[in-house]
Amino acid sequence: MALSRVFSAALLLLCISFLSSSAQAQEKSGKEKIRITYATSSLAFLVTFTAKDRGFYAKHGLDAELVQVRPGVAIAALLSGDADYAEVLGSAIRSAAKGAPIRSISTSIRAPFFSLAVHPRFKSVKDLAGRLVGVTAIGGTNYISTRAALQRYDVDPDRDVKIIAIGDETLMYEALKIGRVDAVMVAPPYSVRLKREGFPLLAHASQILSIPFVGLSTTIRKIATNRPQAKKTLKAEIETLRYLRSERAGAIELIRRRFAMDEQTARESYDVVIGAFTSDGRIQPEGVEALLAMDRKDGLIPKTVTFDQVADSSLAEEALKELGG
Repeated sequence: MALSRVFSAALLLLCISFLSSSAQAQEKSGKEKIRITYATSSLAFLVTFTAKDRGFYAKHGLDAELVQVRPGVAIAALLSGDADYAEVLGSAIRSAAKGAPIRSISTSIRAPFFSLAVHPRFKSVKDLAGRLVGVTAIGGTNYISTRAALQRYDVDPDRDVKIIAIGDETLMYEALKIGRVDAVMVAPPYSVRLKREGFPLLAHASQILSIPFVGLSTTIRKIATNRPQAKKTLKAEIETLRYLRSERAGAIELIRRRFAMDEQTARESYDVVIGAFTSDGRIQPEGVEALLAMDRKDGLIPKTVTFDQVADSSLAEEALKELGG
C-alpha cells in the first residue's frame, strides 16, 4: 500500500511538473514540447541523449524533455498522458500483449550489449549459486538478459540466486564495487570500467539473446491523434542513428562529455556498442516475435498475441520515406 502511494505520488508530481512547464517552454522556444522517458544513464540510451545534445529533436521542431524513470513508471506515464514517448521495448511489448493501448514503433538497438560483471572471487557463472545478482528493474530487458545469462550456464534464476532491483546502472556499478551484490548485468561504460578495475565479465547478452534492446514506444491514442509528431520524433532519432555511425569522433566526444569519462573509455565503449545500433530505426518483427515467444513460454502473456497487437511498423516506414529513404 505504501509503495502504491509513493508510486502514485511520483506520477502526480511528474504530471504537475509537465503541465506547469510545457506551455511556457513551447511559447518561448516556438517548438513543440514532448516528454520522453528513459530508464538509465547508460549508452543504451545514446540515441536519445545524442538527439537532444546534437539538436536533432530541435531540427524537427521538437523541444524534447528527457526524464529518467524505471520501465514500470514509464509505461504508467504513457498511459496517464504524463509522457509522450518511452524508450522502452521489452516492458512496452509485454504491457501491450496484456492489453495496454501501447505500441512499439522503432528499434534503435537490435540486441542487448549488457555484460555480467562479477566480484573477482567468482571464476564462473555457476559460482553465483546462492548469491545476490543486481538488475536495474524487474521485468525489463536488463532483467531478461540476466535470467538468460544465468540459464545459459545452468543456474536457475528463480531457485539458485536472488535477483534484486537496484535501479540506475550507476547504482549497479557502485553496488558491485562495495559488495552489496555479487554480480550485475551492465552496459558500457560501466562494463568497460568494471573490467578495467578487475571485475571479470563472465557472460555477454549479445552472445545469448537476439531480441530488440531499445526503441521508441507510445500510445495508440498518440499515433491516432498526433501522427505527425510521432513521425518527427522518429525522424530525429533516425538521423541520430546515421550520425552515430558516420561521425565516430563526434560520437566519442559526446560520450566522453555526457558520461564524464576519459577518452580511452569513451572510445572503447563506442567500439563495443556501435555495431548493435540499427541504421534505420525500423521495428524488427523477428526480434519482437522472439520477445513474445519468451514471454509465452513463461506464461506471462496470452499465446495468441501477434506482432500487430504490440507494434506498429508503419510510422518508421513513413518517416524513412519522408527523409528520402
